[in-house]
Amino acid sequence: MGKKGVRMKHLLNEEKSKIFSNSESKTSCVAWFKLSELITRKEKEKALSLYRLLSHSLEDKAYALQVEGDILWSLEDKDALEKYTQAAYLYKKEKNLASATAVYEHLLTLQPHEFDYLSKLIIFYALLSWTEKFEERYLLLLDEFDQGMARLDQVFDLSKRVIDFITGVGQLKEREEGDDFLEKKDRKKEFDWILKSLFSILKKRNSDLHEKIKEYCSEFKLNFNS
Repeated sequence: MGKKGVRMKHLLNEEKSKIFSNSESKTSCVAWFKLSELITRKEKEKALSLYRLLSHSLEDKAYALQVEGDILWSLEDKDALEKYTQAAYLYKKEKNLASATAVYEHLLTLQPHEFDYLSKLIIFYALLSWTEKFEERYLLLLDEFDQGMARLDQVFDLSKRVIDFITGVGQLKEREEGDDFLEKKDRKKEFDWILKSLFSILKKRNSDLHEKIKEYCSEFKLNFNS
């Protein structure tokens, strides 16, 4: 073993001794290891009871819910979806949009045809200014519509929501709790790319949706062809 390897081994041993010299840390490590074993053996009630005790040490409530969702999903319990949804809601409320988006991506992996998850991701990617992901998820939504997995009114309402957020010209009567922080000054200038992406995608689709969105934009003098 070279000098660097010996030095690294020495540093790792030092860190181990620091951890295990603290009885509280040692107990916590053992408890998490025990939880892992219970999950592996599918001992659901014991695993959840132990996690409820351990979760008190997690300061981030959203993260605690996300971990609980992971545990439930590993135990093949569909209540995991609710925990993930709660975690994403709290992340959003805490203005941690990146983490909320990651949770919804995971939810969409678990339930690929769930309209609510996909619509949330479209809005979030728009607000994160992530062009590629916004277009990718919006195209997926249109594919869902083409295959009869999403209704015309659902896709139309979501498209209007995106336009309204960006331009401020629409008449959104209902907002989700926590949307206030998403408001930004000079949104149209900042999010102009979204309108271009949206219009470019829709113009390639010869459908009722294309016509409805075009009509909606005309109401507010938005140039659909620009």
